[in-house]
Amino acid sequence: MSRVLLLACLVLALGACGFHPRGTLVLAEDLGPVKVQTADPYSTLAQGLSVALTRAGVQAAVEGQPSATLRVRSERLSTRPLTVDRRALVREYETLYRVRFDLIGADGKRRLPEQTIELTREFTYDAFAQAGSPAEQRLIEDELRRDMQAAILRRLDAVLRAK
Repeated sequence: MSRVLLLACLVLALGACGFHPRGTLVLAEDLGPVKVQTADPYSTLAQGLSVALTRAGVQAAVEGQPSATLRVRSERLSTRPLTVDRRALVREYETLYRVRFDLIGADGKRRLPEQTIELTREFTYDAFAQAGSPAEQRLIEDELRRDMQAAILRRLDAVLRAK
């Protein structure tokens, strides 16, 4: 009985503070089919964006038919030392992910001017656990790519809704 009461209080507290689950993103219906264009057709970002656009209700482009083009102009992932200890060993790194993109409509007009989104993550490097550090870096890079896909879709949504 006390668990049920505790659960009810927790639900009421969440409702009172304004919390609500984030809904799924649905892009403007007038956008039509969209293809993702990058310098590397096998880019993890491009593949993820194609899937994310489909989930957001956007039709995939069909070869030979007019479609909007989400052009990823550049994609740069870099890591740099952030802090060093007194023995000049790197203790923290910062990973920076920068993507420039724009959206060209099926009619050839620019629907979204060139945008740049930059995401960063910091992580601690443990010299004594070297086996885990490269794996941690790959996880951070994968997380940055997922976050970048979501950020690009949110930017598209904001600009298309404003028009």
